[in-house]
Amino acid sequence: MIRPAGDIPLLEHNDEANMRASIISDNDELASRVMTLLAHNDIHCGSEDIVDLEAAAEHCSRRAAELLVLVLPDDPALGLRVLRETRGTASVVHCLMVGPVDDARLILGALREGADEYIDESLIDSQLPAALVRMKEKNRATVEPKKTGRVISVMAPSGGSGASTLASNIAAVFAQLHGECGLIDLRLAAGDLAPMLDLRPMHTIADLCERLSRVDSSMFEQFFARHSSGVRLLAAPLKASGVKWVTNKGVRTTMAMARARFQYVVADLDNTFGNEQVEALWQSDVILLVLRLDYISLRNTLRTMDDLAELGIGLQRIRLVANGTGQSGQLGIAEAEQALGVKLTHSVPSDPYRVNRAVNKGVPMVLQNHRSKLCRSIRHLAESLNGCGSS
Repeated sequence: MIRPAGDIPLLEHNDEANMRASIISDNDELASRVMTLLAHNDIHCGSEDIVDLEAAAEHCSRRAAELLVLVLPDDPALGLRVLRETRGTASVVHCLMVGPVDDARLILGALREGADEYIDESLIDSQLPAALVRMKEKNRATVEPKKTGRVISVMAPSGGSGASTLASNIAAVFAQLHGECGLIDLRLAAGDLAPMLDLRPMHTIADLCERLSRVDSSMFEQFFARHSSGVRLLAAPLKASGVKWVTNKGVRTTMAMARARFQYVVADLDNTFGNEQVEALWQSDVILLVLRLDYISLRNTLRTMDDLAELGIGLQRIRLVANGTGQSGQLGIAEAEQALGVKLTHSVPSDPYRVNRAVNKGVPMVLQNHRSKLCRSIRHLAESLNGCGSS
């Protein structure tokens, strides 16, 4: 690592200087120099805060940082696209771009896409510290970065477990608690959330992924259908032909932008482990596995837990929810826990009348009957997730 010159101006050493930074770079040498300069100016940036351009938007959406330094790659168009995506998904307060200065249009493009300053890479040892001083002078008061939202994914190891119904109702509870909630239908081939909410979306996640390179934060909201409860739905593709547009990269960027836009995001996942579903699982702070109290469902739940473990997703992120409990002939809670080897987090009682009535009317159950045992249970489940996961 190259040490900065001794006459580089230092930021004042006080609480305001204890900032966090992220470095986006495919150039290891320049990233190392930037990291050294930041440290010399009392700005924290650990090795985990240095990521390549491909991971930039997702990293910044999950990691609170006041400063972003983006090193322009050999492909300037890629750098500008990543800058636009990152500005759209992150709560970064300041953004500095480092690159060559032989193209005035490139510099102007960087500033238009959200860079606060453009720094000559050949003069980085002097220009970056000076830019940090100017940044600090413009922002003497400590600016708290907006916390990124939490993603709660709902997944049923077996069909017919009522995961989609739970997902829509949990989202409705979050919307009541926080004013709004993002809801993403990732059951790509058979998404049911739009009719469950009596919505006729103009756009879907397929449309968003198809246009992803041109979507900024303001355009992002236009892809969500608005429900009167405050739920904002990003619907599954309306036709099977649209599924091909939904890629793991598209899901990653969509999740990152949703985190930046909503305090809570609920995702309804399919019970497969395709690339798109795995990406969503990786982006989830909490995963609700919704199961029935029968042998087949418990067997599939054990398989799913093993699959999640192979992906590196630990039990601390998983919540087991027994849905439709209290029916005759079911296994008992104790039997289910013994078979699974872990405790069930929550149980939702069976109430087919209210479930069918809500689905047929297109209104979440928790908005219809606050006093029923079923609705109280779902509300309690949602409230238990209020604050779960990392910021």
